[in-house]
Amino acid sequence: QTELVSRELIRITLLFPEMWQEALRNASLCYYGHKDVVEMMKILRPLHKRVRNPETLREYHFVQMFGSDLAAAEEHMNQYFSADSAHRNEALVQQAWELYYVVFRRIEKMFPRPTSLALKDTAPTILQCRDMELVVPGMYNPDAENVYIASFDPNLYVYPSKQHPRRMYIYGSNGNQYTFLLKGREDLRQDERSMQLFGLINSLLSKDSETARRSLTIERFPVVPLSSNSGLIGFYSNCENINNIVRYYRESHNQPVNLEQRMALQFSPNWDTLSVMQKVESFEYALSNTPGNDLQRAMWYKSPNAEVWLERRTDYTRSLAVMSIAGYILGLGDRHPSNILIHERTGKVVHIDLGDCFELAAHRDKYPEKVPFRLTRMLIMPMEVSSIEGIFKHTANHTMRVLRANRESLMAVLEAFVYDPLVSWSYLNDTEMGIDTSQDTAKVTSNTSRNAQASEHAARWSMGGNGGANMSDFASMGGSKPDMGVSKAGNGYYENAEGKAWQTGNPKARAIVKRIHDKLVGTDFSNEQLTVSEQIEKLIQQATSSENLAVLYVGWVPLW
Repeated sequence: QTELVSRELIRITLLFPEMWQEALRNASLCYYGHKDVVEMMKILRPLHKRVRNPETLREYHFVQMFGSDLAAAEEHMNQYFSADSAHRNEALVQQAWELYYVVFRRIEKMFPRPTSLALKDTAPTILQCRDMELVVPGMYNPDAENVYIASFDPNLYVYPSKQHPRRMYIYGSNGNQYTFLLKGREDLRQDERSMQLFGLINSLLSKDSETARRSLTIERFPVVPLSSNSGLIGFYSNCENINNIVRYYRESHNQPVNLEQRMALQFSPNWDTLSVMQKVESFEYALSNTPGNDLQRAMWYKSPNAEVWLERRTDYTRSLAVMSIAGYILGLGDRHPSNILIHERTGKVVHIDLGDCFELAAHRDKYPEKVPFRLTRMLIMPMEVSSIEGIFKHTANHTMRVLRANRESLMAVLEAFVYDPLVSWSYLNDTEMGIDTSQDTAKVTSNTSRNAQASEHAARWSMGGNGGANMSDFASMGGSKPDMGVSKAGNGYYENAEGKAWQTGNPKARAIVKRIHDKLVGTDFSNEQLTVSEQIEKLIQQATSSENLAVLYVGWVPLW
């Protein structure tokens, strides 16, 4: 049953049209960017094999429409490889790509992004499953009666976001409905490990009298990886991300969503060419001329009375402080407003998309994140009268004290996380961890012209994803600027990424472990050990520094 459910859920994450579009993008980069025909076919050959063995109604429909063109393209490639390497005909590859181009364009035209999917068309086998012996994902508890899968809802909703995740419902044996997000094109193994770490932190906080008395916890949700690029995420209900909360509030009050950005550009239209101090001046001008209390007012209006508001405000401040410290220890980055949720009933903060761990975002070549956690004006305002100096700092001190006192337990988990052979660190540039890689300079230089050709080809075929998005596009979406050098494992094309063996002596891993150890002993700022209160004070100074916030990428929305 486990194999059946996993296989069918993976099938739903990427349908044939989506699978072929993504494969053709990556294969075109291999061929036109790297002139690597072998790697190109490593990507396409498994899909050709799947096309020859359709199983669902949608897959049969796809094969009827595109099977002949794909078979002809595969035949051209077979003829190309049948000759010895010295006499291979490059024209055959070009003929194959003409067919692939036709298929790509027809898919784009004939298969618009679906808004819903029916299991009877995409995974009919799973629709017939009833009263299974499998526990509902993320619900297993050895100390309690488990809830088993009774059935699956026949319909799935497809979100219009970039990765097009599917929302699905699973009915439990207790009669309850459980909501999950089915995600493809994303490696959730890091998110799962992060949740395990947060579980340990919750356990430590519950055993300390001061933190237990305040009910300090990190809000968690189930994460179940199904493969290296797909998985299930438990749907955290009654939550809304900060980006949407602010947007809805401003739209209801007839205010532009990007009000602060407009003020900054009004002060200095040539933002990209400004020096750091000029950006700081423009940044502070925008803050001084806008209220920035949208989140505070939105939370107040949603509270039925002052008593509920006071309780929500306290829970909000405490949960923000706990997660800020935990995220700092983990090196969690990319905390833009769309990755931080607020629970509508409790006011607690919930963080999602935990892929940028171990300070990867801080070591980007472009727009590195210089802040340890998100503590912008928009998040400080709901704390009201006490601001940072009250509950937030008090909670942060207690949380850091508990983590530092239990650093051996945390280091044991985090070292296993870092040295996990399932998590690929080959996408981390050695130079980013302070390691000399001058011997690779020639190789990098030689790839520059090929990358330029790949970019030109991607633009001609419109296969470049968001490559043509401008700054305002990213600002409206909310998010960090894409960086091909630093990205989540499993995303994009990384040369020889699969062939690099993992070694526990890897200097990158050792640097990560040492950095975590320094945070947990208070030597993260200098060789001199800081007290907990001194460490928290420095972290808050970094997180609220205008110099650090002003140089962040616009999609991170530092002005909020």
